[in-house]
Parts: sequence; structure tokens; C-alpha cells
Amino acid sequence: MITWHNIKSYLRWQLRARDRQGHRVHSPFLFSLITSGLHNPLEAELVHEVERRRRQLLADRSEVAVTDYGSGSSFGNGCRRVCDIVRHSSTSPRDGRLLYNLATAMQSANILELGTNLGIGSLYLAHSANCSRLVTIEGCPNLSKIAAEGFKQLGTNNITLINAEFSEALPQALESLRKLDFVFIDGNHRGEPTLSYFSQCLPFVSNDTVIVIDDIHKNADMEFAWGKIVENEQVTLSLDFYTMGVVFFRRQLSKQTISLRY
Repeated sequence: MITWHNIKSYLRWQLRARDRQGHRVHSPFLFSLITSGLHNPLEAELVHEVERRRRQLLADRSEVAVTDYGSGSSFGNGCRRVCDIVRHSSTSPRDGRLLYNLATAMQSANILELGTNLGIGSLYLAHSANCSRLVTIEGCPNLSKIAAEGFKQLGTNNITLINAEFSEALPQALESLRKLDFVFIDGNHRGEPTLSYFSQCLPFVSNDTVIVIDDIHKNADMEFAWGKIVENEQVTLSLDFYTMGVVFFRRQLSKQTISLRY
């Protein structure tokens, strides 16, 4: 549901967002990322297969019991139709392309995802050029089962799916991966837990790590959390795509925050 907060935050973002041509960008790294890395065309076969899976889920009117541990959905706990879940909660085609291109541009091998949902975002990330391992965590057993079916259908063998609450599974996943190249935080959607997940990841980041946070403008609480993340002393470059925020830890960059259209 669109709120008055969403309208105001989007208008503010529109006023300061830069275009996708890299105008007024002086950093060679960021200019290259904006003008080429983020806009490379995806393999047609990949897009066809992932979006075919989405269409299958959109056609599925069966109901499943959903356990929602955060505020990612206005539906909350209870029975929901699969088609409604994918329509309202899954990674969009636009954001899927952005995740794929970011992970590919940064040559990310070890990827962590918090919030598998039905697995659409997972599939885009797992098929990025250098991904050798994707660990994805989902608290709801029924969503995990449907996501796993999609991974098997597409023959995606580099995904480890953990069905557990983030608080239980995140420490284990971090110790397993040890080095984080790419993190996608797409679950809970509340400020305090988001800051906690980010903080737990920090000991495992390197100069080339990318952390993506979904729904940074969902509400005032998430905007506050995004502001705290941007201010973190280890973060140098921050990109605000409105639907998602992206932070980099490259020490050679000057600290900067940019609102960017995609």
C-alpha cells in the first residue's frame, strides 16, 4: 500500500536523482559502473527462464500459510495466494537486472541473501557471471519450499538455501562464507533489525564488498536505518536507487552519497 510517506520520499528523491548517463560524476570507478556495468544487457536465455518462473508463480492461485517475521508485507501472517506473494513481495524484473549487473560488475563470488521469498532475486544473483556460491536465508518454511522448487527447475546448483530465522542462521552463514563479496538484505524491513544485520556483516567485508539494502524508503524507520548505514565510517560510496540502496567499502573512494536513476 502506498502511503503519504512514500509519496513525499519519492518526490524528494526525484528532485536530487541524477540521470543514468554519468553526468557530473568524477570518479572513474563510479562513471564506469554507471555507464557500462549497470546497463549491460543480460543473457536473453537467463531472463527468459527467470521470468518464465515468475509467470508460473503468477498463475498459481493456490494458498500457502506464510510466516512473516518482519514487516516486509502488509499481509502479515496467515494464508496467502502464491500469485499475490510474487506480485507484491518478489524482486521486480528491474531490480533483478540491477542485482545481476552489480554482482557481475563487481565480480562477486560469495553472495549472501537475507530474505529468499519465492527465489526470484536469488536466481538473478546466482546466475551473475562470477557467482560460485549463494547462501540465502528464508524464515518461512512454505516460501522456502517453493523457492527450492524453482532453483531445481532452473538447474541452479550454486545456491544453499537455509530455512531459519535470520537471528539463528546469519552467524552460521557468515562463518561458512567467511568472506562476503555481495550481500542483499531483503527481509524484515524494519530499521533496528536491518542495522543489526549490517553490523554483523561488517567484520566479513573487504575493499570490494557490496551491500544492497531493499526498501530503504519504505517508511521513516527504514530511512533512518539507511542514513545510519551511509554514515558508517567503513562506507565510502552510497547509491540510492530509491527501491534499493547500495554501499561500497572501497578505500580509494571519497565518501559520497548519490541518488541515481536506473
